Amino acid sequence: MVTATIDRSKEWTVDDFLQLEESNLPCELINGELFMSPAPSFTHQIISGNLYDLLRAYARKHGGLAMFSPVDVFLDKKNVLQPDLLYVAKDNLGIISERGLNAAPDLAVEIISPSNSFKDRNQKRKLYQKFGVKEYWIIDPGNKTLEIYDFSMEDTPILYLAEEGTVVSQLLPGLTFSFEGLFLR
Repeated sequence: MVTATIDRSKEWTVDDFLQLEESNLPCELINGELFMSPAPSFTHQIISGNLYDLLRAYARKHGGLAMFSPVDVFLDKKNVLQPDLLYVAKDNLGIISERGLNAAPDLAVEIISPSNSFKDRNQKRKLYQKFGVKEYWIIDPGNKTLEIYDFSMEDTPILYLAEEGTVVSQLLPGLTFSFEGLFLR
């Protein structure tokens, strides 16, 4: 068995990041620091799969593209993120390359766990806002909550649901669904 080690003695760049071996595990570069995570939980994967089905159906109808992690989103020389799910609108499909996205997606979704809550709620939220993500969703399976941020407005959620309710996206008109339905196996 090979143990993965991360060199924390240096500041990482995109060039360093691209030298890593391909992996299906989350691996992100945030402000020059490399982060790797184990595979997501079962509940995380259920939510991700259910939401992907909804976003993919929307994309097919409207000409955009929905993707699930791992997909590299290159923001600058020190930041490469892998949102759990993302959506690129039809007008922005030019940001897609064979390697990933060369700019921020229109929508980024993070499904948090206790180990990545701070990173997703703070570091990544600020980077998504800075680099032009239009809408950012944080789903917390442990607390069964959803927060939706519209970064063209204040840096406070425009929608907050706890355990139940209807999810409505301002970015994706016509996309509405039951929040509790995301948890169904």
